[in-house]
Amino acid sequence: MNPDFSPSIATSKFASELNFEDIPGPIIDFVKKDLLDWIGCAIGGSASPASQPIKAVSEMLGGTKQSEIIGMESNNMVLSASCNAYFGHILEMDDVDKDSISHPATVIIPATLAVASWNGSDGKSVLTAITAGFEVMLRIGTTITPNHYKVFHTTSTTGVFGSAIAAAKILGLEEKKMAWALGNAGTLSSGLWQFLQDGAMSKFLHTAHAAGSGVYVALLAKEGFSGATYILEGSQGFFKGYARQDVTGENFRDFFKVWRTGNVSFKPYPCCRHTHSAIDASLDLREKLKGRKLSSIKLFSYSTAQQVAGKRSPKDEREAKFSTTYCVASSILRGAPSEKDFSNESVADEKVRELEKLIEVIIDEDLNKVVPLNWPHRIEAETDDGEKLVSQVWCPKGDPENGLDWDVVETKFRTLTAGYITNKTQDKVIEICKHFELQKNISELFEEINSSFQTSY
Repeated sequence: MNPDFSPSIATSKFASELNFEDIPGPIIDFVKKDLLDWIGCAIGGSASPASQPIKAVSEMLGGTKQSEIIGMESNNMVLSASCNAYFGHILEMDDVDKDSISHPATVIIPATLAVASWNGSDGKSVLTAITAGFEVMLRIGTTITPNHYKVFHTTSTTGVFGSAIAAAKILGLEEKKMAWALGNAGTLSSGLWQFLQDGAMSKFLHTAHAAGSGVYVALLAKEGFSGATYILEGSQGFFKGYARQDVTGENFRDFFKVWRTGNVSFKPYPCCRHTHSAIDASLDLREKLKGRKLSSIKLFSYSTAQQVAGKRSPKDEREAKFSTTYCVASSILRGAPSEKDFSNESVADEKVRELEKLIEVIIDEDLNKVVPLNWPHRIEAETDDGEKLVSQVWCPKGDPENGLDWDVVETKFRTLTAGYITNKTQDKVIEICKHFELQKNISELFEEINSSFQTSY
């Protein structure tokens, strides 16, 4: 790494200097769309039984009512950010960035809104802070991908940087204190993949910790608490300890010139993003089958997909969402997956289980070569009557190359929140997000949601 250039200083300088007017219109439009998408995920997640542990603990801990939480009483900024971030990741429907292999919205947006609600920031300030957080988080994540991802959950380890920058921006911190927030975010960076081997719930905690800790270190910096100046590239810094590969600072030289935020993908299906191109290929195969049965199925995949979503014969909802083979079998038999296709009853369906057993997974080195630019899958199958069928998907639905427009995101939002908030509230939230730069009071958004919110359990 060039000793004359500091990614840490470049990051703090960018975040402290960024103004709303600097951000291109299409990026602002994307952030507003992603805001609506995250809100839908968080409402659906807050209504899920999986939200209960953090709700119970947050209520037990209590705290000053500073910021709103979806489906709960207000709490202090740190717990509010943590709860909303946790909720947003439960359904596995939140956004994802291919280059950094991370989910930026569900850590950065809750942290931003928690502080903005407390200090009365307006819509333009919120959109600016979210963008700052995205640009920083995605650059850090891209720099350490792919080797970091083999052990660490990038959403957590780099998400704390993004949330810290966003929170510090909302607080109006100048460059020196912005750097302190960044430095202490690095000190609190964490998130291991080991939980996947147990099908545990740790992934929700990863987002909660990243968002809450980002708020915490930003508030500390505001009060004069110092942090490492060179946290990213230092001899005992983040890259040295976490990268697991050689890195350069090149990704930090193009602030204000390249906007990575607009390259983030939306998720149309409620499961791990690594399964989505396989699902799209399965849906194409389903059309070609025309009701016929299959005698063989070969699923050509890439290494990272099978590392994260390679579970076979899943036992429950959580395991099924990280099982590419289950998603393929379910999609061939049932069509495009929705939340109901991951219920324990659906996972136990014998027809799906039998079809999943037929699937042979093959790691394809040609597919490996295009990751993370693409996250592709190919299916080669043969029908009972001897026809060979092939379906290849390079860019799953929701990727920038195959993006979702406002109408599709709005439909997804209505689907995720149906039965939890009223149609009138849905309409209002959509309008708020579409014109978010005009918002004067951020709390209005949560007040609108919570006024009609109800869970199903």
